[in-house]
Amino acid sequence: MVNKRGTLLAKRQPEKTLHAKQRMQDRGISDLQERLIREFGDFRYQKGGANIAYIPNKLLADLRKAIDKIGGVTLVLGESDKLVTAMHQNVKIRTTQYTC
Repeated sequence: MVNKRGTLLAKRQPEKTLHAKQRMQDRGISDLQERLIREFGDFRYQKGGANIAYIPNKLLADLRKAIDKIGGVTLVLGESDKLVTAMHQNVKIRTTQYTC
């Protein structure tokens, strides 16, 4: 079964400490924002053995440009999620959905 929202959103959420859950809620940081930072961010070693992750301003600007242009772009994926082709969708795509 294909997840209609993509694999970034389908990934199992990493565990969070109670402290992290509370801080995210207090600061208005969503789970999607956390996943985007984990997926695209830079990781740096922090003293004490931890790592910090963030999205640098240059990368953030590049992501914004890409998102602005993503409307209407369609990917055709084959077996094992291998990219078959990419196109601009300017007409309705006929789909066939088979169920077992």
